[in-house]
Amino acid sequence: MAFQLKKEVTREQEGWSVSYFCTTCLHISRKMLVSIKHHGEILRNGQHVNVTETVHPGDQIHVHFPEEHPAEDMHATSGELDVLFEDDWLLIVNKPPGMASIPSRLHPERSLSNFVLGYYQQHNIPYAIHIVNRLDRDTSGLVVFAKHALAHHQLSKMQQNGLLDRRYVALIEGHLSPQTINLPIGQTDHSFMERMVREDGQQAITHILTSEPITAFSKALSRLTIKLETGRTHQIRVHLAALGHPLVGDTMYRGTPLIPRQALHSASATFPHPATGELMTFIAPLPDDLSV
Repeated sequence: MAFQLKKEVTREQEGWSVSYFCTTCLHISRKMLVSIKHHGEILRNGQHVNVTETVHPGDQIHVHFPEEHPAEDMHATSGELDVLFEDDWLLIVNKPPGMASIPSRLHPERSLSNFVLGYYQQHNIPYAIHIVNRLDRDTSGLVVFAKHALAHHQLSKMQQNGLLDRRYVALIEGHLSPQTINLPIGQTDHSFMERMVREDGQQAITHILTSEPITAFSKALSRLTIKLETGRTHQIRVHLAALGHPLVGDTMYRGTPLIPRQALHSASATFPHPATGELMTFIAPLPDDLSV
């Protein structure tokens, strides 16, 4: 069954158009409203209604969203999924290191998104895959999936407005004081994957919130808590390498291979719930290889 949303009109909304009610109170984008007009349905008190008609106090507006289908070339992969939270709007999962976030042409199966699609099919969840934050293959931790197009639209707006607060835990060699790194990042001239700090790159801002000196692997390390303000490819990895303190294990950016992957973990996310507005925090526990 496609996603549905129902809400009663209040006195303050007397005389609004159905279109304005949907965009203002239900946070449906105009583009999505066009899709609903053609492939879904809007009811007022159980009867079809045109979006130009007006609403009155006590009216029940019931929106049937278009059915969603995964991309035709998207494969479902069966297997265990570490679900941290789930409701009708969100699926929060804990990604292990060594797993891509989304499939690629060369690796069309066994990404986190493939496993989520397998989970959806197993539990008869009738939606496409809407990933909100991607992680590099060897970065572990919390990944947010929006269950349906409306949730994805709301979470994308939160990202644009800085309302989606994501925190990371990282291990570096040596010591860095808490600080804000504001250095532009662009692609290197010799690699499609690798990034670097360069004047003609995109603005990238990383906040180092805390820095805790530790000793592990017979080395003087620091455990950092980091908040991203922007979300450039490899942003944390590039910024720390530019300061001379690459992530432990991040050999692409000259990190010492003390562990077989970059020491980076998506630890938490805080944002208003897209349906209720309640501020929620989700936490992914630190994996064993970073619990030093």
